[in-house]
Amino acid sequence: MNRILTALVAIGILMAAPLAAQAQATVTRSPATAPALGTTIRGAATTVFGISATGTVTRISGNAIRLSSASVTTPTLTINCGLLNLSGLCAVRYVRVTITPVAGSGPATISKLRVGSLSGASYRSGSAPSEGASLVFDLNPLGLLSSATLRLGMDVTLAANAASGNHSYDYIVTVALVQ
Repeated sequence: MNRILTALVAIGILMAAPLAAQAQATVTRSPATAPALGTTIRGAATTVFGISATGTVTRISGNAIRLSSASVTTPTLTINCGLLNLSGLCAVRYVRVTITPVAGSGPATISKLRVGSLSGASYRSGSAPSEGASLVFDLNPLGLLSSATLRLGMDVTLAANAASGNHSYDYIVTVALVQ
């Protein structure tokens, strides 16, 4: 009897393994790229531009000039577990979100990240994470067929004497299920 029970449990685990692998939380970025500052004019000092979670751009320090005064499209991150969220218990597990800037991609880099509005979920700690060079925070379980959406703001540092023109920079977002 024990051998039959052991065999049935093993078969159940093997059958559930492919479903659990598909039930990982995923994140999509819209737009897929970081906000573009547009054309900047060389400054003699390091310049920091702040991008609010609503898209307003302000020069915080330095003397580089941004030619446009228009707002930018800030990233919207959407986190979900897909349709098979029950097989990996994604609907009842905390979701850890990690956001880090990509370093060394050119004269413009993200020096600070901040989270704006969150909808469809709540923070495990009860409040939004403090802004920082990188962010790690947990969301409460998303529930059945639900997703969480948040806006992302950032400070972008432009190196002193960077060539005039458009500069790209990027960040990475990962999500993982935690206990």
